[in-house]
Amino acid sequence: MAMINRAFIKLALFCALSICMITARRLEPVVYDIEQTEFAQQLQHAIKMRDDLSATTNKQQQPQASTTPCSSPSSRWLKSIIADVSKEDLTTFFDNHLHVLPFVYKLHVAPRQYDQEYFGLDGEYTQEITSVHNQAQEFWSDSGVRDEIYLLSAHGSDLADRHDKLVPTLELLFRNTYDSDYTVYDHAADIQELITRLPGGYNFPLLTFNAFATDEMDDEEDDSSIIIGDGYFQFQQALGMDSEGPEYAHAHEFSHHLQFLLGVSDTQSGIAQVAKKSELLADAFSAYFLAHDQGGNMVSDEISNVHSVAFSLGDCVKSSAGHHGTPIQRRCATVWGAELADDREDMDKIDLFEFQNRFDTWYETVDDLSDSCQHLHSAAASRSSRILSLQVMTLLIGGLSVLL
Repeated sequence: MAMINRAFIKLALFCALSICMITARRLEPVVYDIEQTEFAQQLQHAIKMRDDLSATTNKQQQPQASTTPCSSPSSRWLKSIIADVSKEDLTTFFDNHLHVLPFVYKLHVAPRQYDQEYFGLDGEYTQEITSVHNQAQEFWSDSGVRDEIYLLSAHGSDLADRHDKLVPTLELLFRNTYDSDYTVYDHAADIQELITRLPGGYNFPLLTFNAFATDEMDDEEDDSSIIIGDGYFQFQQALGMDSEGPEYAHAHEFSHHLQFLLGVSDTQSGIAQVAKKSELLADAFSAYFLAHDQGGNMVSDEISNVHSVAFSLGDCVKSSAGHHGTPIQRRCATVWGAELADDREDMDKIDLFEFQNRFDTWYETVDDLSDSCQHLHSAAASRSSRILSLQVMTLLIGGLSVLL
């Protein structure tokens, strides 16, 4: 999940490299840095993996070994979601940035009606998200985090309203690219026709498979927000992780607001850089809060589910600049954070900077983690030490036997 600097996002962002192809009309959109968030990049990786798999199948290559060093549940789910979508429709989907539209609408077009926000297709997660939000604001109140961080939700169903929602969003994104031959209403009609061909229509998960934090809403209001799309909840439901999945999603995005305070989010061209270290730190913060008896106060089974949720969101594209940590690293970051909350020597909440310092030490060997979240070298050294101790003890016992 990612954090976005809203001071730069409103209108002055760079143009897309891709060109829209609906009805053979070339439209050059303005791409918001929503495209740079974790889930948006995972979508692109899933498509590439599907194409690579198709190429492998066409060549009739022998299947690879069933065991791989890294396997991402989110990538597998994404591939299953796009399996029934034609390549042409999928290309059009991303060329026209349909996975961005509901978020741009909510952030920059929709009126501010925070009390009417609901989470989940039918609002089934609203109470859960609201409750953990209040807990997080209370828990981190002494850290200096903003008193008002607003909750926002993204729904694919908003795109069904052509006149009041979809058209203003397209005008904002594509601006001066329309003319009398191809109007914004023509574009909106083509997009809605495409959505009707997608599995689930306006509830197609990829329309809203994202969650991120913003540090400003616009130039007039210095509001901060957390926005979660319906697609994220659908993903957690599909994996059977919707019990603690919503709390984790919120706590993770709230943790990015703590990072805003720490200044650990570097920016380039207005885009907040949320590389692996930032994401793992947010994982650690979120687990620390959820496990702490003054925070989420989750029991061991619930925290175990949090570890599983974090694992499900890891990716295996280690060579990508947008890599956010492998599934094992994501899980281990939450294990580390939760254990810190359970440390009886730290009954009070740890200062943010102290937390970051401890995390930095842990992170130094993050690429050397085993499945059990032990560092491989230290684990090997520990095993060697135990073996040596056993050997010494055996010799001593043997010596005593001789003497007796």
